[in-house]
Amino acid sequence: MRPARLILLSLLLAGCAVTPTPNSPTATPAATAPATDTPLAVAPTPPGTAAALRLWLPPDFAPDDSTPGGPVLADQIAQFEAAHPGQRVEVRLKQAAGEGGLLRSLETAYNVAPAILPDVIALQQDDLTSAAKAGLVIPLDDLLAPGTIDDYYPFAQTMSRVDGKVAGLPFAADARVLVYNTQIYSTPPRVWTDVITGTLVFPGGELSGLTVLNEYLSLGGTLADASGKTELDSELLAETLSAFQSAQTAKVLPVSTLAYADPAATWQVFRERRAVLAITSARWYLAERQRASSTSATLIPTTDGMPFALADGWCWVVVNKAADHASALELLRWLTDPAQLSEWTLAAQVLPPRAKALAGWGDSPLVPLASDVLVHAQLQPSAEILARVGPPLRQALDDVLSGRATPFTAAAAAAQSVAVP
Repeated sequence: MRPARLILLSLLLAGCAVTPTPNSPTATPAATAPATDTPLAVAPTPPGTAAALRLWLPPDFAPDDSTPGGPVLADQIAQFEAAHPGQRVEVRLKQAAGEGGLLRSLETAYNVAPAILPDVIALQQDDLTSAAKAGLVIPLDDLLAPGTIDDYYPFAQTMSRVDGKVAGLPFAADARVLVYNTQIYSTPPRVWTDVITGTLVFPGGELSGLTVLNEYLSLGGTLADASGKTELDSELLAETLSAFQSAQTAKVLPVSTLAYADPAATWQVFRERRAVLAITSARWYLAERQRASSTSATLIPTTDGMPFALADGWCWVVVNKAADHASALELLRWLTDPAQLSEWTLAAQVLPPRAKALAGWGDSPLVPLASDVLVHAQLQPSAEILARVGPPLRQALDDVLSGRATPFTAAAAAAQSVAVP
């Protein structure tokens, strides 16, 4: 074995000694806790039984008491093992992204230590695309029953496909929503002109520019020209920026909104009653709504009142390895069964990506919001696109709210910035 190859293998296996760090969604819905390569199921495989199925997850979805929905997932895995005698599931936790994360670990194991590859892995949208294009996961089109993805919401169907093929089955979704104080707003504000009192905050400092992008796309804006080159429509972007300028003029939107870099920050401001309205993630609202009295949520307002949301999520995928895929596919089907998915998503406080799973939420008061978001959701642009358009959108918003530019000049500058190769 070459020295470099030996070093990589040693580093990969050394991670197995890391101690798990519990991650509580009431602290942060994002997968930011340190991951662990320590299996949560470590019993040796009895002689004569099938090899353990390896399942790789981010800490946010750990099947234990450290996460909402963790005990439910643990029970579902136990039920799978009981229904498949001799089959054991071994769970490993890894960071959601970055070095040592799910995708990087998958790539490294595939090239250096295929014997420790997972059978099923949870991947976010961009990582799923990268893994599929690299041939690390298997296409599912010919392995799923006809109509399997028909009841998945349109954005989730889009998320499941890479180059036209089904590469994974979505199991968790999230989207941006508006939370508001029901003592001030007795009905949900669905157009920007309804936002007339109190203080509104949103993540104006995030480089992805998702709040601006949500309004821009809701107006019919596009992110590419006919040839596929990244492009912004300066006229629609000016209209977008004008909506935020009007909110500022009405003394509803403070310039301090530029200081908030993520949905966690805006939720904190809202929960502390320093704002009457806030744009945050659905997952924050689902996880902590009971800690904020007189609170409800709705779609982010738009200029014309047309419902619109940007969503992303996670997919289960089957890893492309030499072993027989039958057991891995059976686990995939088990975890995405509507009844299983319904129970877990409600407990885990995430949006279900398929309609049959949401139907299982029954009379939960969260159903109207979830349905509204999921039906009107569009898949969030890829990280590559957001890296191109996000910073110019953020700068344009900054220039308008800080009084350095009009919506028209700021929009023109942003469009020009994106157009530069």
